[in-house]
Amino acid sequence: TVPKGFVRAYLRASTTEQDATRALDTINTFAIERGLSICNYYIENESGSKLERPELFRLLKDCQQNDILLVEDVDRLSRLVGEDWNTLKKMIRQKDIRVMAVNVPTT
Repeated sequence: TVPKGFVRAYLRASTTEQDATRALDTINTFAIERGLSICNYYIENESGSKLERPELFRLLKDCQQNDILLVEDVDRLSRLVGEDWNTLKKMIRQKDIRVMAVNVPTT
């Protein structure tokens, strides 16, 4: 079934030497195959081990209930541990955002 909310794609690379858009084709193909239309792309070069990431926070701010946060892989969303990981999970839960990873399509 096609979701009620918007689909927002988050693409992240850890360093400026890496290409954060390298997964763009993979994410777009995944969305098309499932009848999903991506409304916005949030692309940044930031470490996944830090919570404060401008594009991630912009995505979370833009999200509404039932939106989908689409990532290539869960580690593109986060490599956080401990309290920072719990904080991010809480932010996602509070907005009732569904996280979907290309490599784990049942998420």
